[in-house]
Amino acid sequence: MDLTILEKIDSTNKYLKEKKYKKNWEIVMAKEQTAGKGRRGKVWNSNKGGAWFSFCFAEDKYLSKTEYGKIPLIAGLAVIKGLEEIEKLNYKIKWPNDVYVGKRKISGILLEKSGDFFIVGIGINVNNVDFGEFKDIGISLNKITDKIYNIEKLVMLVASKFKKEYYRFLRGEWEEILLEIKEKNYLKNRVVEVMVNSEVIKGEVIGINNSAELCIKKNNEIYEIKSGEIRIVYTNN
Repeated sequence: MDLTILEKIDSTNKYLKEKKYKKNWEIVMAKEQTAGKGRRGKVWNSNKGGAWFSFCFAEDKYLSKTEYGKIPLIAGLAVIKGLEEIEKLNYKIKWPNDVYVGKRKISGILLEKSGDFFIVGIGINVNNVDFGEFKDIGISLNKITDKIYNIEKLVMLVASKFKKEYYRFLRGEWEEILLEIKEKNYLKNRVVEVMVNSEVIKGEVIGINNSAELCIKKNNEIYEIKSGEIRIVYTNN
């Protein structure tokens, strides 16, 4: 996996999307992003000290669009496996595309399509301590441990972990991968609100199904959520 390191750029995802000739599994890392973004166009604070990177991989024509909807969760698992080799903490996946430590967000993931390639953008708070408008929910490894980490090493670790998990996925090991994801489910047993087709559904998260949908129980009825903004109301843990 080839790694390109840039000092400052608007967005590593945008860089790869606009690159005319992409190489399978190439990685672009920026020491600072000026226009980093998350899902639904949300701003991602990308000051120096964080791991801001994207990598691309060629589309598999045999996989359906529905199957590719599982990629953000697979990426979340890869982020956790990479982080665990750097620092053992209680990391959790917050469906569909974040990684948390305790009640705070340490990583966000963005999946985009560009021609025959998919681009996975990942931001991990590593040595940075300024989270901008997300100061109330953001956390970094440095804030937790007061240590300084090798960002390039972490980027390569996470990208290689994703590549390994993705090929497991292509080999038909989704059920095994999903079991690992379920063990790291941050939302399990929490009461949440989610907007679905202009309706707010409030209920208890009971799990993630085989289609990577979030399952919410409301008045003895199970809702399977494909996507949406999640707001935690309280936890039953």
